[in-house]
Amino acid sequence: MSEPLLPCSRETAAASARAREFLSEASRLLAESLDWERTLASIVQLAVREWADVALLDVLAADGAMVPGAHAAREPSWQQRLEQERPCPPAWASGTDEAPLSVAGPAPDWLAARSRLVLPLRKEARLMGLLTLVFTGDTVLAVEVAEDFAHRAALALANALQYREAQARLADLQAFMNASPVGMSLFDRDLRCLRTNPAQAAFNRLPQAAHVGRTPSELMGPRAAPVEAVMREVMHTGVPVVDQLLTDVHPGERRHFRITSFPVCDGETPVGVGTTVSEVTAQKVEEERLRFLAEATSRLSHSLDWRTTLRTAAQLLVGGKLADYCTVDVLADDGQGLERVEALASDAATQQLMKEALRYPPPPGSRSPIRRVLETGRPVLAAQVDPDWLDALTLSPEHRRLMETLGGQSLMLVPLVARGRTLGVLSVVSQDPHRRYQDRDLDFLEDLASRTALAVDNAWLYREASRAVAARDEFVAIATHELRTPLSALQLQLASLSRALDKDVPGPPERQKLGLASAQRQAERLSHLVTHLFEVARISTGRLTLEREDVDLSALGHRLVTRMEDALVAAGCAPVLHASAPVFAHVDRLRLEQVLMNLLSNAMKYAPGQPVELSVDTDGTAAVIAVRDWGPGIPVGADARIFERFERATGEHARASLGLGLYISRQIARAHGGELTVEAPPVGPGARFVLRLPMAQVPRAPTSSP
Repeated sequence: MSEPLLPCSRETAAASARAREFLSEASRLLAESLDWERTLASIVQLAVREWADVALLDVLAADGAMVPGAHAAREPSWQQRLEQERPCPPAWASGTDEAPLSVAGPAPDWLAARSRLVLPLRKEARLMGLLTLVFTGDTVLAVEVAEDFAHRAALALANALQYREAQARLADLQAFMNASPVGMSLFDRDLRCLRTNPAQAAFNRLPQAAHVGRTPSELMGPRAAPVEAVMREVMHTGVPVVDQLLTDVHPGERRHFRITSFPVCDGETPVGVGTTVSEVTAQKVEEERLRFLAEATSRLSHSLDWRTTLRTAAQLLVGGKLADYCTVDVLADDGQGLERVEALASDAATQQLMKEALRYPPPPGSRSPIRRVLETGRPVLAAQVDPDWLDALTLSPEHRRLMETLGGQSLMLVPLVARGRTLGVLSVVSQDPHRRYQDRDLDFLEDLASRTALAVDNAWLYREASRAVAARDEFVAIATHELRTPLSALQLQLASLSRALDKDVPGPPERQKLGLASAQRQAERLSHLVTHLFEVARISTGRLTLEREDVDLSALGHRLVTRMEDALVAAGCAPVLHASAPVFAHVDRLRLEQVLMNLLSNAMKYAPGQPVELSVDTDGTAAVIAVRDWGPGIPVGADARIFERFERATGEHARASLGLGLYISRQIARAHGGELTVEAPPVGPGARFVLRLPMAQVPRAPTSSP
């Protein structure tokens, strides 16, 4: 039978059990958290709860110095004093192997400490810190228990320090990811997101927190399938995949991304996948637009018919998905009105409505944005077509109903400009409520409009060049005929006179006079034709000179009518002169006579047997000379063309001139700072040519006419 335990043995056994229980609880409590500050507090609180009246924990810093870590006191008043008067850490040689010291260590002067114990906290050979226990009573502490607790505390400190360092590294990683302009994410082996950055969250249009724990498919839906396939391949092979292209389609928007996937390894073992994502939408759009513009330039240059060119431009816009429908308005020949030459839509139903839109080009004087673009040469962008925009665009209630039915949501208006001249306006409209035109769309449309305008201008230049070539060829034929006719007649007269002289039998004097007169007329005609050609050469080279003087235009008119009396009688034209009051202008007398004689000659040529009216008057600061005939008049639309070089009227007199008289006359008028125009008379048939010249500001004495 065993002997009963002695009181001392029983106390020892109880103390030993208590120590084991304390150490077990201390291990549990210290393992509950890896937070650094909480671990420090737990160590000193456990020490005060079990043994010490005051516990001071100092930790070894990275520079080898001891710094205060945590403290605790049994009495609340002591705790308050410690907050104010924390003792300095004890001196401790970092390389020492000394055992706990019962006589070393600091203690506050206000605390009547009877003993102190300093415990080094080591993990293996590494010193983590010092735990100083201060006792005010006769507490007896087993050194072995204190050392065991110090060992456990050191392990807890090491784990907390390692966790804190890991957290700092993760914080640095997250800060790096947050600062990155490209999307970055980390995934585990199951492709569940561990962390991501703001750029990637913005790409996915989800908060950062919503990414954690979710796979790409859960984040992006079915469009993530090719990305997940590549990530699994990277996990399996350990080989990165660079610049995988992903196109993400949303209503009214397409975005392009390049994704790089790389393995994340622990040593040689892949433990996850990292991704970087860059948006390349701008680059892809620019590439597509450059390809589009290259194709557009090629197609626009296929035809030299300007209407075909504009239809091609409309087809490119609608077919290229930049517009759901578009219209093209071109400046009319009068330089004021607009002709709507194209109205094209992407679907048949809208195209039926666009036939009605052809009837609504904005007229001159309207406040339509299309007119404003035409007049200013500046483009207009309406990201949202609201009721105010519809009010500005429409010309009538019927037009507004049509526009509402068309359902335009966004609008761009761009001028067609070539060589500094606005040719018309290109209008494109989106019917998609998710598609809002932006500045980059406007820049692109301006580029296409510039190429279109250049192609149209080239077509117009080609048309003008073709007309000029045709006019030149016709002029050569006419000039040849006109020069040959008087030259042949002159040759015949000279040959006849020569034969008579050779025979020494001159004919009757009257016959000789008639022959010489005929020869003189043909020579004068040749001289007139050659003079016209020289005048054109001078005008074309800018060498038309003027010798100005103050001339009474009324007196000049009277003298010209008198001088041309014989020709007027021969043509059966009765002159009617309205020039009673003197009207002075500072002009070249001979050049002005040339203009008026040409106008009077034309009146006799195209209206023989009819009166010819010549009037001289003033209109404000301008002198006005008008020549009116009663002939067939000028055909509709030909009032500008007849003043061009080599242009002639139609009819029996079409081939009786070089088509230079009116051209030269207008150029002489403009050289004087005036203008020569033609208009229909207010009453009756015929044409009325009006010459306007600046009046002389200070009339001088008129020069006597010869």
